[in-house]
Amino acid sequence: MPSFKQIPRHIIRNLIVSGFLEFGPVIVFLAAYDLFHIYKATLLLVIATIIATVISHHLQHRLPYVGLYIAFLTTVFGYLTLWHHSPHFIQLRDTVYDAINASILLLGLFFNSLLFKHAFHDVIPMTDRAWRRLTYAWIFFFFVAASLNEYVRHTYSLDVWVVFKTSMALVTTVVGIIFFFALYEKQEEKI
Repeated sequence: MPSFKQIPRHIIRNLIVSGFLEFGPVIVFLAAYDLFHIYKATLLLVIATIIATVISHHLQHRLPYVGLYIAFLTTVFGYLTLWHHSPHFIQLRDTVYDAINASILLLGLFFNSLLFKHAFHDVIPMTDRAWRRLTYAWIFFFFVAASLNEYVRHTYSLDVWVVFKTSMALVTTVVGIIFFFALYEKQEEKI
């Protein structure tokens, strides 16, 4: 496992910015849920996700495919939540998100394509071996997260699910940091 000092600062900065852009909308959602209700929180989640995607595009100077995917799912399930006045749709979004992520990564491996590498190589340059190991780790994590979300969604109240969502945001962040430090392999510079 590399030490924190071995990882270039620009990579750490990129990870922090990417994490903020990904989890910022979730923080907005959780704060709005505490202050208002699920429907206003859902609307603010959709708006914050779209803003984060636009900022990501501006910073990366390219289409943020992962951000667009998240914005699409959030907008569709947010719209369904507001239209049907039912929080089940925004709860289901997390299951669909995690299950699709795991399935797409698995399909990518089947076709010998490291999709994480395609999505994040500009932010975090690593070896193919590291990308492959990271892909397997995230496939497992996404399937577990989707299963847990379905269990909590069907078994407990909306308030408990929001606490679970908060916990999963923290768990995802911690797991992402652990995966990164455990599996990071610096890509050699080409001469």
